[in-house]
Amino acid sequence: MENLYTMTQVATRVYNISENITERPIKFSQQLVVGTKRAAMIDAGFGIDRDLLTEIRKITNLPLICLLTHGDPDHTGGAELFDRVYLNPADDAVMKAGFDPRFRLHAIDVASGHNAQLVAHMQADEPQDSSFDYLPVADGDTFDLGNTTLTAVAMPGHSAGSMAYVDVARRLGFTGDSLATLTMSELYDARCPSLTTWQTSLVKLKQLVGDNAKLFSGHRVDAFPEHVLSTLIQGVAEIKATAGRGDLPITQMPTGPVTDSATMQPRSHRIADTPFVVMYNAHNL
Repeated sequence: MENLYTMTQVATRVYNISENITERPIKFSQQLVVGTKRAAMIDAGFGIDRDLLTEIRKITNLPLICLLTHGDPDHTGGAELFDRVYLNPADDAVMKAGFDPRFRLHAIDVASGHNAQLVAHMQADEPQDSSFDYLPVADGDTFDLGNTTLTAVAMPGHSAGSMAYVDVARRLGFTGDSLATLTMSELYDARCPSLTTWQTSLVKLKQLVGDNAKLFSGHRVDAFPEHVLSTLIQGVAEIKATAGRGDLPITQMPTGPVTDSATMQPRSHRIADTPFVVMYNAHNL
């Protein structure tokens, strides 16, 4: 399928690879970090087809590893294309629930706004494995790429096993969905750890790379604006100061309706004077 991938260099030897599946502002992005000895792919996209590797090989022929930020299918779908894959085992169940090819096909249908041509292409060409083998990754693990070292940072929030990978020396970070999908941090699901747990991980990341680091997510091409970590930490403080009183109920997401339940009370909080929204579970502050 033509023009499925867009490659953008975002820093020296760092590239964003986006899957062009929707005209909406939100992107579906992975980052490629190239060292002198090997390269690391941060996340693996939906696994629409095997051409992702073709795109990577336009940039580097070095050995590849794949570092997954969490287990959702839009981040793990292409994982079987890589010989060496790392995932936090805390997201094992999340990965296995969403990796089945039929579920990934459904996910791409929803994410693309029911693009029949794309769905037909994926149905014909997507890798068919229903799971994949991976090596465990934990907070503090390091990956020497040659002249570049990535450090794994546990970021429980969007999921229990969410991870970021940071180049401390260059103040770069790759966060998957741990910060936000474009401007919305999604932490409302019953699977998500508490808002306080996420706040602690934000503080830890800020201490490690600083508040003016260039941070890239799984759903935008450009880096977040500077001070995004302080902004999100402020947002959590605002929510906790009022215990969420006055925040808007979430009733609809692109994947379908969302409702209050015994374990989930989804609420949306816009951080003062910013475009950023924290979507959280009011049962789990």
